Amino acid sequence: MKKNIYLVQVGDRFSAHSKSAYLPYAAGVIAAQAWSNPKVNAEFSLKRIIFLRETPEELIETLDEPFLVGFSCYLWNFEYNKAVARQVKGKYPNCLILFGGHQVTSDTSLLESNPFIDILIHGEGEEVFEKLLVALSETGEIDRVPNIIYRKKDGTLIQSKKERILGTDYPSPYTEGFFDDILKSHPDMGFSAILETNRGCTNNCSFCDWGPHETKVRMFPIERVKGDIRWFSENKIEYIWGADANFGQFERDRQIAEWLVEAKEKNGYPLRMKVNYAKYNNLNVFELSKCFAESDLSKSTTISFQTLSDTALENIGRRNMTIEHFSDLIFLYRSEGIPTYTELILALPGETYESFTQGIGKLIDSGQHSTIEIYDCVLLPNAQISDKDYVEQHRIKSVCVPFFQYHCENTADEVVEYWDLIISTATMPTEDWIKSKMFALTVQGLHCLGLLRFFAIYLRNSMDVPYHIFYQHLINWAFEHPDTALGKIFSETYQKVVGVPEGKNEQYWFDLKFGDVRWTLDEGIFLFLSTDIERFYREIEPFLKSLRIESSVFEQLMLYQINIIHIPDNEPKQLEFDYDFHNYFSKAMKNVPTKLLKKKNKVRISTDSFDSLADYARETVWYGRRLDKTVCSLEDGSLMVEYLS
Repeated sequence: MKKNIYLVQVGDRFSAHSKSAYLPYAAGVIAAQAWSNPKVNAEFSLKRIIFLRETPEELIETLDEPFLVGFSCYLWNFEYNKAVARQVKGKYPNCLILFGGHQVTSDTSLLESNPFIDILIHGEGEEVFEKLLVALSETGEIDRVPNIIYRKKDGTLIQSKKERILGTDYPSPYTEGFFDDILKSHPDMGFSAILETNRGCTNNCSFCDWGPHETKVRMFPIERVKGDIRWFSENKIEYIWGADANFGQFERDRQIAEWLVEAKEKNGYPLRMKVNYAKYNNLNVFELSKCFAESDLSKSTTISFQTLSDTALENIGRRNMTIEHFSDLIFLYRSEGIPTYTELILALPGETYESFTQGIGKLIDSGQHSTIEIYDCVLLPNAQISDKDYVEQHRIKSVCVPFFQYHCENTADEVVEYWDLIISTATMPTEDWIKSKMFALTVQGLHCLGLLRFFAIYLRNSMDVPYHIFYQHLINWAFEHPDTALGKIFSETYQKVVGVPEGKNEQYWFDLKFGDVRWTLDEGIFLFLSTDIERFYREIEPFLKSLRIESSVFEQLMLYQINIIHIPDNEPKQLEFDYDFHNYFSKAMKNVPTKLLKKKNKVRISTDSFDSLADYARETVWYGRRLDKTVCSLEDGSLMVEYLS
């Protein structure tokens, strides 16, 4: 009889009752390579790839005399994997427990602290797992299998030789049928999938756990890529995540993009495609973005910085495009109606409160008004930033806090996952981390989502008030006025932020009237204020007036700012203005500042209606924030301008 093998790769916190999930690509490609070997196929049976977050008890009951259970590990499933593995070992003591993936460190510590784990695979697993199963099928001796650490029967821990893996010609789990049973057994579920066209990265950022594994990009066979795209389309895969580190870096990426577009035109699928674009954006990336936007595969493009601090860039081994080039790209994308978003990381070594806040101001100055994604810096086990010497050099302090996904049901899992967040460095003490976090949330919630964007632009372009100064003053004002709506939501947000260094992690906002969903804190700020928007603007008016905007401009600017926000109960309206706000702000958004001219005009505003606040929040904030859906615009037809003279 064949020995039974199970592979476990549960997705990023999707529950068993979820209507959407990722197909377990990492486990699938490892299985596809292993079972292409006749010896493995003759000796072992792949009974099941487990991809949903079942309770450990439910999962154990489905196992049938397992010979080996392998776990693909990352921070969103690591504790879950350990909980399941512990119970598997308890019920089936002779079953081999194998751990692999990015969460597995290169030393023996994981085996030392978890006696129920038998074998670790380090680095890429396709060829190593195949060799492991072959060795187990022949002699049972695995000492010659490279890149593993294993526990002998007497408890001794053995590390095998290290071997560089350079293969890419692996069978596809999609076209080889390794996910067919999953699709058949879950007909009501919408699936997402990973598309891998190459492996590796030419960058070596210290915060990323790809660096230690890769120094050269290796291409997957182009026919394999074409076959995967065809399979996605024919099997109605809704969402594709491109695993390439720098899509658009290579000429053949144009052909891949064309295949994706053709697949959607033929079958209607995939619905959406998300890729990590080449870090040093160029015209090739722009053309790919335009191609995806026109075919409705992707509506926004990332232009990442991570930090604008030269010191931090040097510390993390990264270089950026110039801010001038960034500004040119923003203009180019906006001219074609393609939204962009920019990513930053908070608390990189060398960053200060001043450099962080001023850096955000520079991004806005360059035209990035709608979406700035700001992530907490995480100590990933295999990243350089987690090395002991690196931590000591930059005096990094981290805190282990619970991990959760946003935009998921607000339910507590039986097994809690954790991650290590940096909350202090040599250049950013904890109190500055808290201040920086509050500043980031303020800009994201009030500028990027639109609530004070147009006042901030006017103050910058017409009165030379830097963006970071405006929002710093606003934060101070809000805390001095705790009885206002802004003061209330800022106080609640601050309490969640200050809890992080204490080991708590409640960095989400929840209100059941917006659905049973965890929202990011900046989204919470927007949703809280948008439901009583008249109160918000009435209370904030004294602060805005203190900035000494000319009274005739102020009154009409306030009218424009209030009405251009897409709120839940917006009724169609027509407004008359003496000033050409539309042209003024349109050019400012493209980083082409101009004078505010007197020119009579009518602005007609008509937005979508929603059956519930939950629908509004999902469509406008969750799905729509990167498309700037919280602000009415000509592009989406919610705003029209008629000049009267």
